Amino acid sequence: MYLFSFGWFSLGSSYLLARLVIAAEYTLGLLLIGNFYPRLAFWGSLAMLGGFSLFLAGLLLAGRQDNCHCFGEWVDLNPAQSLLKNAGMLVLLLPGARMTPFRVKHKGLWLALACIVPLATVLIVSPPDNWRYDAYARHALVNEQALQESLDSGLLPDSVTEGERVVCFYSLKCHFCKMSAQKLAMLRTRDEFSSAPVIVIFGRGADTDTTLFFEDTGLVPDEVHFMEPADFLRITNGRFPLLLVLQDGAVQEAYNYRNLH
Repeated sequence: MYLFSFGWFSLGSSYLLARLVIAAEYTLGLLLIGNFYPRLAFWGSLAMLGGFSLFLAGLLLAGRQDNCHCFGEWVDLNPAQSLLKNAGMLVLLLPGARMTPFRVKHKGLWLALACIVPLATVLIVSPPDNWRYDAYARHALVNEQALQESLDSGLLPDSVTEGERVVCFYSLKCHFCKMSAQKLAMLRTRDEFSSAPVIVIFGRGADTDTTLFFEDTGLVPDEVHFMEPADFLRITNGRFPLLLVLQDGAVQEAYNYRNLH
């Protein structure tokens, strides 16, 4: 999503490129640990650090201060902090240029494995979502009877049935709900998803302050409503996020986080 946010790549390309970056880092890590091609590991790591540092410098010049995702979601670093981290990594890397390689047999085979295993791992463990849209779509299930009953009984606003609407069922505490909202906001910014009004339905909990949710995701809904947990869970079959494209109240498309595109 971070790569996609720049508008340089399509969503499908962003999925693949993110995995290729991870595979490249994984390969360099194996080469550094294995130490059978130290100069290759050194120059490859130096090139990656340099490329990322130029990218981070560009973000600083552009005034970006958001998380650069160098550690994914685990550690929140802005571009300046990440540049300092890269400087520290460069200091640690420099002795590697003078390392004596370990004596191992079949170095070419180990090199091939160090390249193939990371690539296969990232593509098998978490294949790009666009490779499996159909499979993920089977998990985007809506209980249409419960949806209609909620409309009939006034548990959902009448605006849901007024022409085309994008209706999102989210939980304030759900990580994937936030990611879904962020993806929806980006897709709509790039005119790659329905431009119909967005109605967000939250399952009611102890916390009803939606400010941080929408600040973090960048989604600007037209309406926000809360629904009692039992009714919310009936409509979503206990699986959320659930995003529906409705036409006059009838379900046209159903998405979860993975197959939203």
